[in-house]
Amino acid sequence: MSSTESKYRIIIADDHDILRFGLKNLIIKDPSLEVVAEAQDGQTLLDLLEKKKCDLVILDLSMPGLDGLKALDRIRARHGDLQILILTMHKEREFFRHALARGVQGYMLKDDSFDRILFAIHEIRAGRKSYSAEIASFIVEDYNLIRDSQMSQEILTRREKEILKMIAGGMTNREIGKSLEISPRTIQTHRTNIMQKLDLKNTAEMVKFAIERGLA
Repeated sequence: MSSTESKYRIIIADDHDILRFGLKNLIIKDPSLEVVAEAQDGQTLLDLLEKKKCDLVILDLSMPGLDGLKALDRIRARHGDLQILILTMHKEREFFRHALARGVQGYMLKDDSFDRILFAIHEIRAGRKSYSAEIASFIVEDYNLIRDSQMSQEILTRREKEILKMIAGGMTNREIGKSLEISPRTIQTHRTNIMQKLDLKNTAEMVKFAIERGLA
């Protein structure tokens, strides 16, 4: 690193002292990186951000008091451009989706090696995203789901999509017919056509299909 190049400033927010200690020792071995502060919970992190300048927050999702996602909402409201690397034990898809929706630059698991976490820090500093290999598979799966959803929806008529949404909303054939001013028998015909086109066997599968693809 040249003498004119500034260090990349990092705050570590995690309630486990041992993890913070190990991660800090890893980071400070790199002369281009600097740990400027540590926080044991979300509120302490928010207080630090009002006093300390930093480029990246390494943020755990499970912390006492104000958890990581709630802290992230407040960070985005006050420090919109701050880069965030999630470091968590949570491997569930929903946690990952919630983090992505809040504009994080990376999502790593505590199971990942320190070297892999260090690599993620440099990727984010370079303006790229970085995800744990185990988590990255969700991106591929979600892309395939969206693609399949678009292809499936293309074979439905506008009326069939409308009726599918109503079915997913719990409406009966009679209620749908009354709303659309067509007979329940016609609704049943549409229902049958939808199931045939989408290879679905019953109402439960229709509801599940609509919910998973954001139609409900």
